[in-house]
Amino acid sequence: MDEFNKPTSTVIGNGFTIEAARVSCSEAESMRVDGTIIGDVDIEGLINVSETGRVDGNIQSGSARVAGQVFGNIECRNTIHLATTADVSGNVMTSNLIVDDGAIFTGRCQTHLSEALP
Repeated sequence: MDEFNKPTSTVIGNGFTIEAARVSCSEAESMRVDGTIIGDVDIEGLINVSETGRVDGNIQSGSARVAGQVFGNIECRNTIHLATTADVSGNVMTSNLIVDDGAIFTGRCQTHLSEALP
């Protein structure tokens, strides 16, 4: 199964806002953000920021797919996929970066071997 097609175990709904210093999901396989998270996010698996989703904070995850907005750094062990509608302002560190035509990315990118991240 493709890492971006795993079942979603946690959903932050559209119109819902979470304000926290850090949102941590150590057991979750994947999280979809349709609403807003203000604070850092730490998830073992996949974070999927949908077209209506927004994260104002840093993200650490196994993989990330961004179709919405992220204002912060993204660090993933596996792949970061910036979809056509993505708007990312921050640095990214990953072993694999996919950027679709139309995605907005303002920042620096560092690619590395997946073993480099804890």
